[in-house]
Amino acid sequence: MKQKKKKNRRILTSNIYAFLAMKILLTFTVLIFTQLFFHLSNIRIFHIDGFSEWVGIAWGNIIFGMATIGFALLPYLAANLLPFSFRWNKTFRSLTELFLYILPSLFLVVANVSDAAYYQFTYRRLSGDIFRYLGIGGQMGALVPHFLVDYWPATLFGLAVIVFFIWASMRIRLLPRDRYRRHVINDIVGFVLGGLVIVFLFRGGFGKNIHWHDTTKYCQAKNNALVTNSGYNVLRTFTGGTLHEVAFMPDEEAQKIFNPVFTTPQDYSGSDWPEAWAGWTIRAGQYGRLTGIGDSVDWRYSNVVIIVLESFSQEYMGCHNQGIMPSFTPFLDSLAKHCVVYNGRANGKKSIEGIPAILTSVPTLMPFPLTLSDYANDTIDALPAILRRNGFHTAFFHGCYNGVMGFDQFCQKCGFDDYYGQDEYLAASNQSTNQDYDGCWGIFDEPFLQYMVQKIGTFREPFFSTVFTISSHHPYTMPEKYKGHFPEGEHPLLSVVSYTDNALREFFNAARKTDWYQNTLFVITADHPGQGLHREYNDYDGWYRIPMMFYSPLREEVLEPELGPLYGMHKRENRIMQQTDIMPTLLDYLGINGVNTVCFGTSAFRNPDDGWQIAYGNGYYQLETNHGVAVISQYEVENTQHSTRSRRRPVEPTAKNDKQKVKSQLLQAIIQQYNHRLINNQLVP
Repeated sequence: MKQKKKKNRRILTSNIYAFLAMKILLTFTVLIFTQLFFHLSNIRIFHIDGFSEWVGIAWGNIIFGMATIGFALLPYLAANLLPFSFRWNKTFRSLTELFLYILPSLFLVVANVSDAAYYQFTYRRLSGDIFRYLGIGGQMGALVPHFLVDYWPATLFGLAVIVFFIWASMRIRLLPRDRYRRHVINDIVGFVLGGLVIVFLFRGGFGKNIHWHDTTKYCQAKNNALVTNSGYNVLRTFTGGTLHEVAFMPDEEAQKIFNPVFTTPQDYSGSDWPEAWAGWTIRAGQYGRLTGIGDSVDWRYSNVVIIVLESFSQEYMGCHNQGIMPSFTPFLDSLAKHCVVYNGRANGKKSIEGIPAILTSVPTLMPFPLTLSDYANDTIDALPAILRRNGFHTAFFHGCYNGVMGFDQFCQKCGFDDYYGQDEYLAASNQSTNQDYDGCWGIFDEPFLQYMVQKIGTFREPFFSTVFTISSHHPYTMPEKYKGHFPEGEHPLLSVVSYTDNALREFFNAARKTDWYQNTLFVITADHPGQGLHREYNDYDGWYRIPMMFYSPLREEVLEPELGPLYGMHKRENRIMQQTDIMPTLLDYLGINGVNTVCFGTSAFRNPDDGWQIAYGNGYYQLETNHGVAVISQYEVENTQHSTRSRRRPVEPTAKNDKQKVKSQLLQAIIQQYNHRLINNQLVP
């Protein structure tokens, strides 16, 4: 009986150019499939207007996909196109296949599939900073299993694509060529034509080289993440921590539009001083005590406590979300009735961007976070350092493991006297079983905030303390005694938000019993918003909304009940207040004399009606006001580079009307001065 001949399912060819074409097509196919998965995983975030934009996105994926493959596989293609015989060597072929083809292609797959889950946290494609971030991110080994399980669709899809890719790539085989024929002319012609193909791929066609800003040819800027891909972003921003001088306008004109140098008077004394109880005004952060010598008054600074909540969005708060979903912050909703409440905005979408913006008034306006960029060692005069020079004891509290994201070193640079993290908490509580450890990040919010209350009680007044909570973060864990206690919502984050809200309630209950509580201003904000769950929070106007509340127990719990409503400090302001506004606002509120520093925000007292927010993401700079949004691409910024900064004409922004032109000019002025000051280490005047 004849045995059936096994079918050879391999694709065999001795034509190296056909072989390379099939390899390129395979990588391109899996890249497009991962792009489709990315979109389906984040479909609630993107809002596409009509069939024409769908077509544009599809074509844009082809263009950017070609450019990505041309960039990632450039060494592989070059090695196989060289007109030399060693490219047929078996060892050479094995090494190039593994290191120059399979690994780069798998990188593109893993980057895109990972971003399908990660994008919903940051609303930004992965960028080159991921390699520096992993170096300081901490216990990634403990986090990876949680991500793989919690985002199992991405895990399964990624594994399936990887298995398919490896299987398919092994099916495509290059046979030895006929060694009895001369191939010199063929090799030279192939090298030339192959080089043209590489250029075609690398540039995304035969036109000019594509850039981030080209995504707007295919879709709206807010949907550009559907056109580009994570591999492209990482490869193109590998050195994204370096800025360049830009020249939108003469420096003198830029400073007239926005001057980042923030100064306070050498002496606040005079008739224009408000009374100590006058509420939310300049120098209201000083209060008087009778000295007992005649009628003289001892003026003292209020204490300040900044509470930075992990991943808190206005969307989760009933006092902000206008009923689009139930409130998950009953305590903060009740406290808001006694606070000055602003329309809060974050300056970034990552903790490593939000904390520096709050403490230094310097946002991250580049692909890399400021603390991971080439300017991480620039001299700064941060809020803690300024307050310490004026007699404040300064301390930073973070329940996470010490060293996470380099916060401990950054806090030292900012001028904090003390840093209290997980190590200090465990040492103080003498815990041997770590019952307050969440199993991943650090100490649960409730016990750590109670520890903070006790520790602050040992500080001399006035003091400035900042706490950064951790529990409202993936993998969304809480102490066993609270499981099932808080309402469930559309996302597992919401129940943990309620846990942190309750932890704040217990924090204020404990603080209310202390001697320092009444003389303290509490600032409640967030490092960045959490995941947007509704249409209103998945657009320019919603991507960065965070709480921004200022609470003074002295006025709300003592002066107003005794003396009447004029002595209170509660009101609702529509003014946009970004994280970088906190520092100059507090310096004015406290009445700190003789400050001369750089702030890329504004004091709420000096422009009470004209707040704005600036941010960077996915290759675009964004400026939001109450009257709309201005957007400038990174390409436009880089295109203004000039060797001389003094001889140039203003670059007229593209704008539909005068209001849009004003916003665009403000954005240009901020970017120009931001780049110049960071490059030249001028964050201190």
